[in-house]
Amino acid sequence: MFNEVFMRHLFGRDAVEKMFSDYVSFRTVSSDPTALPEHEKCVAWLQATLQSCGASVEIWRGEGAPILLATLPGRPGSPTLLIYNHYDVQPVDPIAEWRTDPFKAEIAGDLLYARGAQDNKGQSLFALLALKAMQGTLPPCHIKLLIEGEEENGSTSLLKLLQEKKEALQADHTMIIDVGMRKRSIPAITLGMRGIVALTVTFRGPSTDLHSGLYGGIIENPLHALVNVLASLHAEDGSIGVSGFYNQVVMPSQEELSLLNLTADEADFTHITGQPFGGGERLFSPTVRNWLRPTLELNGIHGGYGGPGSKTVIPKEAVAKITCRLVPNQDPQQVAELVKAHILKRVPRGIVGEVVIHKGMGKAVRTSPNTSGVHALAQAMEKVWGTPPEYILDGASIPIAPLLQEASGGELLAWGIGLPSDNIHAPNEHIDFARIEKGFDTLLSTIEFLGDLR
Repeated sequence: MFNEVFMRHLFGRDAVEKMFSDYVSFRTVSSDPTALPEHEKCVAWLQATLQSCGASVEIWRGEGAPILLATLPGRPGSPTLLIYNHYDVQPVDPIAEWRTDPFKAEIAGDLLYARGAQDNKGQSLFALLALKAMQGTLPPCHIKLLIEGEEENGSTSLLKLLQEKKEALQADHTMIIDVGMRKRSIPAITLGMRGIVALTVTFRGPSTDLHSGLYGGIIENPLHALVNVLASLHAEDGSIGVSGFYNQVVMPSQEELSLLNLTADEADFTHITGQPFGGGERLFSPTVRNWLRPTLELNGIHGGYGGPGSKTVIPKEAVAKITCRLVPNQDPQQVAELVKAHILKRVPRGIVGEVVIHKGMGKAVRTSPNTSGVHALAQAMEKVWGTPPEYILDGASIPIAPLLQEASGGELLAWGIGLPSDNIHAPNEHIDFARIEKGFDTLLSTIEFLGDLR
């Protein structure tokens, strides 16, 4: 039924661009509690869009952003596919570096710019369009579309509802469309993602900022103390200097490694990032460091004066933000406690140290390339893209992924159309129309192949 369905034939580019523009206009920054009214507006728009496709829609509410589950029944006896997306986005800072308003779509040729253009409104857009394409038909398999609004902030509401909504989430296949591929012309199936845990470190010293001339050299400076302790988190060879950090790390077997394309293009990497390969454990290759090894990264350091000119103060406090990306067998809470203990053990006299372990942590996830769902997805990709997919891992994290898989009981399928050059989480995030179309065609073809499994 869907062998020759293409997005441009069904909807036309103008209609897709209009839908994209409407979707990205909602300022659904999940880390901003004042943005909840925007989440409500976005969910109302999603609900109306999906109901117009003939889907039944439930809105789940917890303490935070609402969650939407749309259901479209398929052929009797066919398998159930649960698709996961999220409608929330990252903050837009630094706003001065954006070409235009990040919540007003800019169309420049084939490129579509906006916050959420790729992560994840652009990727969930083609899922919405796929359901719209099946309107008035009996899909090859039963479809459930789950769209949440707190993925960028730990999926707190969905985590609390997973057990309560377990029956509604039951599926044979759980598909996460929130990752990407390495090259524009080669599709990819993601066989795993790293886990994550985040911490905030605060070092407090004097009761107020002090004059650095009057007090410098005779009082402990919280910034000095913090950077000294942070420097101890890594050894000279780039490895992590926290005792016990690697205790649960196990490298994959040679058979597992043989499935992955571990090559890395440094010229392409430098073009995108402005930097050559560097950082991390120098004992391992760049792709192994990114996919198969854990990391500890400093995401921000704040304290004292950072404005123009000079202000000669010793700040009363200094703050650092840390995230650890984890591999299978590492327990996020245990790793966080090890990092916390390492830091607090090194707090100097005169400084009060505090380490807060954030909620929303998640374990690493892996899936087998030999499942029926992966085979169906691979068939669809080869049909649409004209080339077999790569099997890759993702250095990023989707904390809800292993828990959603467990709650739904469905085998995990992770894929997407994102590219490293899309500027996700950064100014001028974008995607291109051609990839949205390829994503749409791939999803419809996968649904058809999944329906043939029984």
